Amino acid sequence: MTDRDSTSEVDQNEFVNTYLAKNTPFVARNCFTRSGPLASPWDLEPLAEKFGAYHVPVFDTLFEMQRSMRFSDYVSAIASERTGAKPVSYVRWYARQRHFQMICADEAFAELAESWTAPSWVPSGGYVFPPIKENADPVRDRFPAKGFFVCAAGGRTRLHVDPWASDAVLCQVTGAKRFVMYPPSAGEFLSDGDAVVDLEEPDDERFPTWRAVRPAVDVTLSPGDAIYIPAGWLHAAVALAPSVSITWNFVHEVNAARFAAYLESGGSTDATVKYFHATHEVAPAS
Repeated sequence: MTDRDSTSEVDQNEFVNTYLAKNTPFVARNCFTRSGPLASPWDLEPLAEKFGAYHVPVFDTLFEMQRSMRFSDYVSAIASERTGAKPVSYVRWYARQRHFQMICADEAFAELAESWTAPSWVPSGGYVFPPIKENADPVRDRFPAKGFFVCAAGGRTRLHVDPWASDAVLCQVTGAKRFVMYPPSAGEFLSDGDAVVDLEEPDDERFPTWRAVRPAVDVTLSPGDAIYIPAGWLHAAVALAPSVSITWNFVHEVNAARFAAYLESGGSTDATVKYFHATHEVAPAS
């Protein structure tokens, strides 16, 4: 894995050819720009004042939605949570990614469009999922799993692999977050075929071989940092402080064959795939 303190020499071509094409993780420090009235870092209180009336989905430590609540109530609730209490509730507030989606973050993303820019090495075109050939901008365009992740210290996402044979970028806005990643080859040790081991509460009887592998990536992201998560890599994250992250998934044309194989294996019926490809072009999230 590459961990760059400075990304001034990493351009889009290098990112595509060195990292995307080779399915290699990449951590970039101080590359995520925040500006405007919610300048770095985006504290939870100003966000709650701006979006407090919005209902947001609250999840478990993976992707099972538990309930919805007003964002202001959520911020108040996590502020009063006892340190060390488990489980820590976790907001994963996604922009629209399917036709039938009750809670969407599109309006929030539109209101914050002047307050952040994606890392300069993120490709500006050549996407097959979403199908944007040029002038792509994760700030304003819809991308699969584009969302705000918000939680208190201890909020975590258990080990998993992202869907759609897709890659992902996560930008850390507020607070510190520990990120661990395992290559696809470690899957046989970490999964029993039906589930993946929970690294914090492992079931050694069900996953007897999980300790035989170590993470290839174990980093702490600070505000302004970003991480590239290649397709097929298992990853988990835990917030070390109250945390806000922005993330999105994608498939670039350099990996078009991999995505085509996914579609042929049944992925073409996925609701998110159908939503993005039915639109042909991704409209701005406004």
